Amino acid sequence: MKQTTLRRLISLGMLAILFILFTVISGTGFFNADNLVELLRDASVVAIVGVGVTYVIITSGIDLSTGSIMGVCGMVMANIYAYTLIPIPLMILCGILVGVVCGIINGFIVGELHVPEFIGTLATLSLFRALTYVFAIRDQNGVIQSQPMTVSSYTVLGTKAGPLYIVTYVMIAVIVIGQIILRYTRMGTNLYAIGANKKAAVLSGIHIDRTQIFAYVVTGICCAIGAVFTTARLQSATALLGDGFEFDPISAAVVGGVSLAGGSGDILGMLIGALFMGTLENGVRKLGINSAMQYVIKGTIIILVVIFDGWNRKRLADKAVEEGEKEEKTA
Repeated sequence: MKQTTLRRLISLGMLAILFILFTVISGTGFFNADNLVELLRDASVVAIVGVGVTYVIITSGIDLSTGSIMGVCGMVMANIYAYTLIPIPLMILCGILVGVVCGIINGFIVGELHVPEFIGTLATLSLFRALTYVFAIRDQNGVIQSQPMTVSSYTVLGTKAGPLYIVTYVMIAVIVIGQIILRYTRMGTNLYAIGANKKAAVLSGIHIDRTQIFAYVVTGICCAIGAVFTTARLQSATALLGDGFEFDPISAAVVGGVSLAGGSGDILGMLIGALFMGTLENGVRKLGINSAMQYVIKGTIIILVVIFDGWNRKRLADKAVEEGEKEEKTA
């Protein structure tokens, strides 16, 4: 059995156990149609941003700036909404273009300037959050305030279309497109090659810098989409939009079997991870557990998953060495 398939099955098992646990404890308060639809809605933004984050992690990179990118995209759209007569579709396009620019900046820092991913995106986390406050809507006394975004042609994006929320349909589309690119295109192959062995990828003629920029640009676009649907649902934008969000898509990817060492995992696994994190958050909220405990539980799960990933990779490496030694002896 392939390792990706095995990790996906383990993630599905974890999701099933968590779902059964909350159903038993909460009863009908958890396992009902309305709550499941809300659970999907809450997991959708994490899964959308998780597509880009998965691309980055597969290249053995990391992006810590996703929440700040959401913030600056949301605040740019809020300014356009408040001070111009630009139509809503063009406002959304401007927000997505801001996401693209943020992705290019991250990709340039990592791919062209060769700054370590952790340091580079930690810096842009602060940079983009600072820009969010620069663009923040203020009153006459200079106090930051939220910007209502209540026009119906925009807030409709935060509502249902049929049985599911619109953001859930968009999430499904992004997941399908992301998986196709990753599994069936040359760019997807390049992402895996860079994560598996960067030196070998260079010798194979793969443009490391271009591929990394692509991964970060996709992440920027996904963050902008997340900002659109979050502000549409809340019907407002604040300077705190996306604050602390960085942890969620990374968690979804790791729980879904995307190795932090790079070179393995896929979008479908990340989706399972996003549903797991969404179920965890929804269940904890239903049980009335202190919100601070959510971070304790999430952190503990991530530590256990990373430990398992490290153990599994070591086991596979030892197995490969043993098989190599056997072949040498038989030769």
